[in-house]
Amino acid sequence: MIEAAVVGGSGFVGRNILKLLAKRSDVKVVAVTSNSLAGKSVSSGLELPLGDLKFSPHSSEAVNAVDVAFLAVPHGEGGEMAKDLTCKVIDMTADHRLTHTYGLPEVYANEIRTATLVANPGCYATAGILSAYPIRERIARVVFDGISGYSGGGASQKYDYEENIIAYKLANHFHTKEMSKVLGIPLSFTPHVVNSYAGIMITSHMQLKEPVDVAEVKDTYKKFYEGTLTSVVDNIPCSKEVVGTPFCHIGGFEKDGADGIVIISVIDNLLKGAASQAVENMNLMFGLDSKEGLV
Repeated sequence: MIEAAVVGGSGFVGRNILKLLAKRSDVKVVAVTSNSLAGKSVSSGLELPLGDLKFSPHSSEAVNAVDVAFLAVPHGEGGEMAKDLTCKVIDMTADHRLTHTYGLPEVYANEIRTATLVANPGCYATAGILSAYPIRERIARVVFDGISGYSGGGASQKYDYEENIIAYKLANHFHTKEMSKVLGIPLSFTPHVVNSYAGIMITSHMQLKEPVDVAEVKDTYKKFYEGTLTSVVDNIPCSKEVVGTPFCHIGGFEKDGADGIVIISVIDNLLKGAASQAVENMNLMFGLDSKEGLV
């Protein structure tokens, strides 16, 4: 039995981690922290089979009594909390993404299996990297056009998203650094938020170093992602295909000039972009199949 703690269990990501763990017979959630909700029932409003478990204030001593801790806290807090933890850690913040094991199972499964601290990728970064990684060495440059539902900003973020499309951080979004580190290619990225609760779409405009053979590129993706939660589809994928699931769908594969190709990737920002990917990482860290409890 894997004993788990969710640190910051009251936000969008923490709640989704709890929903996934509560369904498992091989995982027991023994601690859920929230300084603002301390003493209140964790199950209240979530209808989760967590008995009389209550939110508690954060305590490193209590968290260290479990096997694995999910740090679903604001950026900047994960790095400080992790310094005092001796259990296995899956950090949902950006604090360790450039310095520790990067929790993208399709790429780093072997490293994740032996890690004690895994940095869960950003949601846009997950969709962007997966859309380009199988042919990264052939790419001269890529432009990632990202669209997200408003839950991507977290429970406290307020957007004027009614009948609106908002571009924000036109350049230098913090996910750009992790995409650049993993892919190692020149890239540009601009995110947008729309009037949809969940879902991310990345449209990847790739300029390759040689003429494009679309059929060969598509076959390369199919072989690379075989057996993972990322699938190549024959259509142009849309977010409804994946919202509420742990999957990434990649499709499109349309030629754009002699050496250009446009590829679409879609994920649920709260699941494959956060909570379900964290559970994939937990599975690997404890010697399980990455898809355990997710499909």
